[in-house]
Amino acid sequence: MFLRKTNPINTQSLLMFGCLMVIIGLLFSKAILSLSTAYFIIIFIGLGNYSEGFNRIKKNKSLLLFILFIGFYITSLFWSELILPGLSDLLSKCNLILLPIVIVALPVLSNKNKLIILQLFAGLVIVESIINFGTFQLNFSPDKDIRTMSLFISHIRFSLFVVFAIFILIFQKKTKISVKIIVWLGLTWLLFYTYYAQVLSGVLTCIVCFLVLLIIGLKNPNKWVRICSLSSIAIIILISILGVFIINNSTPKKINIKSYPTYTKLGHLYFHDTISKAMENGYPLNCFINEQELDSTWKTKSDIALNSFTKNDFSYHSVLIRYLTSKGLTKDAEGINKLSNLDIKNIELGIPSILNLKTGLQNRVNELNFELNSRENPNGHSILHRIEYWKTGWSIFKKNWLIGTGIGDYKESYQKEYDNLSSLLEPKNRLESHNQFLGIAIATGTIGLLLFLMHITNTFRTIWCKKDLLPIIFLSICVASFLVEDTLSTLAGMSFYSFFIGLFITNNSFNNENN
Repeated sequence: MFLRKTNPINTQSLLMFGCLMVIIGLLFSKAILSLSTAYFIIIFIGLGNYSEGFNRIKKNKSLLLFILFIGFYITSLFWSELILPGLSDLLSKCNLILLPIVIVALPVLSNKNKLIILQLFAGLVIVESIINFGTFQLNFSPDKDIRTMSLFISHIRFSLFVVFAIFILIFQKKTKISVKIIVWLGLTWLLFYTYYAQVLSGVLTCIVCFLVLLIIGLKNPNKWVRICSLSSIAIIILISILGVFIINNSTPKKINIKSYPTYTKLGHLYFHDTISKAMENGYPLNCFINEQELDSTWKTKSDIALNSFTKNDFSYHSVLIRYLTSKGLTKDAEGINKLSNLDIKNIELGIPSILNLKTGLQNRVNELNFELNSRENPNGHSILHRIEYWKTGWSIFKKNWLIGTGIGDYKESYQKEYDNLSSLLEPKNRLESHNQFLGIAIATGTIGLLLFLMHITNTFRTIWCKKDLLPIIFLSICVASFLVEDTLSTLAGMSFYSFFIGLFITNNSFNNENN
């Protein structure tokens, strides 16, 4: 009420400051991000136009469906046995619950200011990516985990921001030559960063967005646009099929099982596990092994014990086995003696394969290939972890399919089900769903999932009717991330979704002139 007499121009300035807090908080500071919701609430109270705010909420069907879902989500606490974890979950989701509501309730941000906010977001993403890359290169070493390149937030969450920034730049109106150069330089950099960062989910999300644009192009009245879209979709599908085929056949068995020797050159018995399908760079991982020669010969090369662990919690024994296999060497005295000093140094650094010395997305594809061929033990493999999360989550959902476990019992039910299924995952790796839709289904059952899907569907229909391409791309990014991540379980993820959804579902249409 203390801001009741504020003129519209000053009101827009107040809103812009709040939006700036959100995007700075998303990229650089959790503290600022947490304060941004409180700031918007204070502005809403200060303006005092409560009836207008509630009318905006009532007229926004997408928001009403979101509120209905949130209401049921909160209600699930009543059939939870564990209340405190549920209250903690609700407290952590304040930004998700309140941010879109208060943004819609506040006076509408002008399209010009929305465009400025999007441009600032894209610009800050570029700045952060340069900081990340530069810092990583200054402290680069062959064993450095690429995930540490994201300094301020999760590398997976930042990959979503990068993809959104890419499409913000694509949709910019480019009139001046200088602006075109800046935009194309920014695009080129962000595409390179996406490749170098090795975040497979970010790359796949980017491909999904391009597919969405091509599908939209099929409805274009221009015949040549439709032909180009259809051709591009066919090419992407063909490349995808070819890529899967190459991955599945990139590690052919190079040795005939029948020709496996029984003894090492020193006369010791080999161990051959011909049942295991684990492969490394085309060679069987669990064959040609003599532990006695491995241990005694390694001691002459290094002071690191094979039963000790790397900084990534892998035993040096397993690293040595993988590295020797990747070079096509036997796991005995002969194989170790063929290693160069550089190879010994790589193993001591915890580098498990010569394929890990490659940079960019190719390294992640190689690791993915190894994971898919090492299903006997899922620990330490992100894809296999997710398969275990999904399998365990589906088992929980089948037992609580109508109204779910309740948000209080969600995490506890996962740990119990891991024990019931005798999961091979170690306790430290026993996390939750890593699929937003599955996570909602487990906590709130079929009813909660349907309410959430109704919100998503109505939001998509709303922005589709407005022919707003950028909001469609944003929603596509979020839905794609929901399939492989608990995006709404982290502060950055939930704030990213709730803030931009709040902007895009306001009653004025955001139409970029280049749409």
